[in-house]
Amino acid sequence: MEEKNDKKPQNLKWLLYKNTDIDNKNFPYVLFLEKSPGIYLFLKTQEKWPTSGKKVFCKYKGEIKEENIPELELIESSTIKLMRQYGKKLTVILNRKLKKRCWFIFIEKEYKNKPGKYYQIFWDTQISAVSERPGAYISAGGKNIKFDIIIDTNERYPYKFQYQNVIRQKLDIGDYALKIENEIIAVAERKTYKDFKNQIEKLDVFKAQLLELMKYKYKVIIFEAPFADFIDNEKLKYYPGYFVAEIITQLMVEFKEIQFVFLSNRKVANEWLFRWFKRIFITKKKGNKR
Repeated sequence: MEEKNDKKPQNLKWLLYKNTDIDNKNFPYVLFLEKSPGIYLFLKTQEKWPTSGKKVFCKYKGEIKEENIPELELIESSTIKLMRQYGKKLTVILNRKLKKRCWFIFIEKEYKNKPGKYYQIFWDTQISAVSERPGAYISAGGKNIKFDIIIDTNERYPYKFQYQNVIRQKLDIGDYALKIENEIIAVAERKTYKDFKNQIEKLDVFKAQLLELMKYKYKVIIFEAPFADFIDNEKLKYYPGYFVAEIITQLMVEFKEIQFVFLSNRKVANEWLFRWFKRIFITKKKGNKR
């Protein structure tokens, strides 16, 4: 399964049929989930819909074209409102009021008695997840994980990244970058409170810098001060707080693909950036394995 961004499908379908094959006792239903126009994910399922406290095991049958879907007894159908593939999880939101949120977990396994791999798939829903209260979990990614961080040569007092491969070189844009397999994947621009006050006077230049950041998949502007400091009239002196608030929020709207993060101080900003780079690195490496 490849990692994909959020999709807003146009009339993509969710079709549930009665299974007439010989394995219909264990898998009495067949689900066709349209991933792209005319191409369906083909699953055999144990239930019509996961009930409270229960995940449904599914048999993965690959992908199938619409014209090859067998003529079966249709039990229910819906259009898909949103789909998102992230790692092992495919989240689906249906365009209906009830029983609309669910996800499928794809676990890749190796055959014991023959070469090759297959998928174990578990189907879960909002009701089931709430009843189980599984809590939050993300992969730690390993204790000794290392990645390449580039620090721009103009950074006089740079952040510290202990145990990482730190490279000092001139960046086209930004102050810090994450490099994976000789490609810059993520870029961070660091702004102190004083930096941004000076930036207001040359806002068009700052916008040009933001535009240049857009060529990277992951990009962030890190402010080393809470948002409240930027709209404090006493601290600003030359600019009223409401004016600065309008500038910042306009930038967020105009450059919506860029993250704007306000952190309380330099130490917190340093820690946040390390964690951000780490999660991107883990996500990208996992994506390359699939």
